[in-house]
Amino acid sequence: MRRTLILILLWATCHGFCRLSAQEAEYLYEIGPGVGMSWTYGDVNRASAIYDPQAAWSLTWRYNPNLRWAVAVDLNLHHVKGDSRDFDYVTLGGQTWSFDRKCWQVVMRPEFTFWNYGWGSDYREKHRIAPFLTTGIGFGQASGSSTGSSERSSILTWPIGAGIKWKMAPRWDMQLTGIWSKCFGDDLDGFVDPYRMGTSSPINTDWIGQLMLSITFSFKERCFECHNQNHF
Repeated sequence: MRRTLILILLWATCHGFCRLSAQEAEYLYEIGPGVGMSWTYGDVNRASAIYDPQAAWSLTWRYNPNLRWAVAVDLNLHHVKGDSRDFDYVTLGGQTWSFDRKCWQVVMRPEFTFWNYGWGSDYREKHRIAPFLTTGIGFGQASGSSTGSSERSSILTWPIGAGIKWKMAPRWDMQLTGIWSKCFGDDLDGFVDPYRMGTSSPINTDWIGQLMLSITFSFKERCFECHNQNHF
């Protein structure tokens, strides 16, 4: 009887230790900077998907309720510029248009990852590299010069994008994200309806393109015993 009891205690101890070692720590939040490039598609550039890219910066906070879904909040600063003389199409009245502006945005966007994303190996088959899709809503302001004038305008955007995540270490992640942001307006570049098409026309509004590389640090360890936590 004593021998049986000792064997049961040894099995329970070994089982608990193995379960603890296999249960890698997971974190609820991430924060970190990003750097990349941005450009516009609109009144001046109507031909090139990526035109005259300029520097862009970001600061991202991310909430990870589970291994597939995340909610990111970005603070972005984009530098965008363009000149109609770079293209061979004819502008209205033969005018030349140019702009050099800076745009900051606050963007909230959910992210859906195709595979369970995380560090370590368990029954959920976590992957350290995983692609994702994202969309959301953003708002901010654009300011700077456009054909000699200086104006400030508010912008509201609808970002649509995709990217890939790489968990470099248990608490460090890298993301490469490409996003196209549809503006609900036509004054991002400082020009409002220069082709006289009507500002309500969907083809007469501006777009912001961006490609960002960011690094984030994870914090606030997930409590595996707090079962209700996984139902948010």
